[in-house]
Amino acid sequence: MSILQTRPDLGSPQPYTFPKPRRLRVGNGNVVAIDVPGQQYAAVRLVQPAGGAAEPPDRMGVAALTGEVLEDGIHGNSSLAPALERHGAEWVSRVTWDSFVTGVDAPVNRISEATSLFAEAVRRPALLRDDVLRRRDQLVEQFWLEASMPSTLATRAVGGQLFSGRYATPLSGGPVRLNDVTPEMVADFHSRNIANVAGTLVVVGDLANVDLEKLGTTVFGDAESAPEASVTPPEPAPGEVPRVLLIDRPDSVQSALVLAHRAPSRSEVDLPKADGISDVLGGMFTSRLNLELRENLGYTYGAGSRFDLRRDSGVFLVSTQVERDATAHSITASIAETEKLQSGGVTAAELEAVRESNTVGMPVTYSTARSLASALVEMVVHDLPDDYVDRMRAGFERITADDLGQAARQYLRPEEFVVIVVGDAQHLQQPLRDTGIGPVTVREPDSLWG
Repeated sequence: MSILQTRPDLGSPQPYTFPKPRRLRVGNGNVVAIDVPGQQYAAVRLVQPAGGAAEPPDRMGVAALTGEVLEDGIHGNSSLAPALERHGAEWVSRVTWDSFVTGVDAPVNRISEATSLFAEAVRRPALLRDDVLRRRDQLVEQFWLEASMPSTLATRAVGGQLFSGRYATPLSGGPVRLNDVTPEMVADFHSRNIANVAGTLVVVGDLANVDLEKLGTTVFGDAESAPEASVTPPEPAPGEVPRVLLIDRPDSVQSALVLAHRAPSRSEVDLPKADGISDVLGGMFTSRLNLELRENLGYTYGAGSRFDLRRDSGVFLVSTQVERDATAHSITASIAETEKLQSGGVTAAELEAVRESNTVGMPVTYSTARSLASALVEMVVHDLPDDYVDRMRAGFERITADDLGQAARQYLRPEEFVVIVVGDAQHLQQPLRDTGIGPVTVREPDSLWG
């Protein structure tokens, strides 16, 4: 007797509708919540408009450092995590260019206790001098540890090649700038931007027995309304484009490559079209870059592309890692594939792949409290409507080949590429100059953020 059963036929994908959030005003803050019956592990997030983009030149990295120090809690010395663990809860902190996000993931039946601890850490942290200095040293050490990976180093060098001002230095402030941030600067940043700013509280989980107004009161207290975030497009970096920055990594047998150009801000982009054309170029396993560099040429294990969109600007990036001798041709091949996509448009198969990859998996994408909370945080940061996810789905469902062709011409700018290469300068300088892309500048990693 066989125990094997015939695999059932696949049915048609079911349409997905993002849950409608509930909104309420509590004190000077806003609560945005999604009730997910049966989801017993909740996600709580406080969103405040205090990202790295607004940091002054002498305090670069203060937001990221403050986000780290809050985990030391009201008693200092990493006291928050053990206190939360007693309730089965976990601290969450993420600082971006546009936002300062903190919160907890906790069992619904302990959400009040966990939120109370989280609120204390946000509003009344100890901010002990020794904690701040310890966390600062850890961030600097972590920066160089991560930058020892060529791909990370290349990506972090993008800002200085595309922007002047704050974006030219990494979000963490870079090792030199971050070392200038003092405990007094952290205390001042916290007082001005975190302790006394209510923000928006995101709550997702089984909320049948959760008092949202009480949670909001616990988190907001008597804090003031969040200030209106100013949006000022950053100035471009000096120098002609296209050009090549070669970051020397002596004796390296591989090169990390990033091709990047400036892009519009999040509000200026038709996201299904922009993400769709990025998927065709490098966002899927069957993308043009992956097929050319991996399958046809055998240069890499994979190549990718993506948009990084912010409130005031954006970046488009192509990235891969290749053997040293394939560096120059990988760059010219990537540019050629981008130009070919602009001139020739997309195929029917590519169009269908874009539609399916951005719609069929939605029920899984938004199956957890964390993922739903992340979507709500994005809505808050970018002032998106409650049906934003549904609009995105509809946009991908109705996207056409002509739409993607137009997006390739509108959003991809290979003639403005800045190419960052991390590799052996002695072997790569001449091949990179021979490509004719543009002037080649050689830098040492230590000199990038001095």
